[in-house]
Amino acid sequence: MIKRLLPLLLVIAGSAEASQAQVSVIVGSNEPEVFIVPFDGQAHELDIRDSHRYHAAFVDPATKREICRDGEYKTGLVLKLRSLPIEGTEQPIEVLGMVSDLSAINDGAKLKCGTNQEVKLTNTALSDTVRLQPNKTKPMVIDGKWTVLLKMQH
Repeated sequence: MIKRLLPLLLVIAGSAEASQAQVSVIVGSNEPEVFIVPFDGQAHELDIRDSHRYHAAFVDPATKREICRDGEYKTGLVLKLRSLPIEGTEQPIEVLGMVSDLSAINDGAKLKCGTNQEVKLTNTALSDTVRLQPNKTKPMVIDGKWTVLLKMQH
């Protein structure tokens, strides 16, 4: 009987120690978006981008026909968070990310079906290791307008 319960007790004890991070992302004066990221050593992606439309017009090289349709680009923040092995009471988190902003939309080739719009984006990459401590919130300011608050939860 005890041999059957031992694996169950180990699972229960292991899950009591399992932790996660509460990640709050704030841009401008918007309400924070809150995510939960487990400390499992896997990379977890947070995609906080907005989709935008633009007009694409081009000539298909195979058929030589004009094609006009809507295209899509995204601006905002993408983060990848991955927990590293715990160090004492600190939980290191690897944070990788990219901020995409619209630089310009310029009119390009004009075809019978419409005008091609050329989208120019600026991308800013980031990489950091954050060390979370129990009962403390770790703030990060990204690109001057994104605030990320990380907090360890049990």
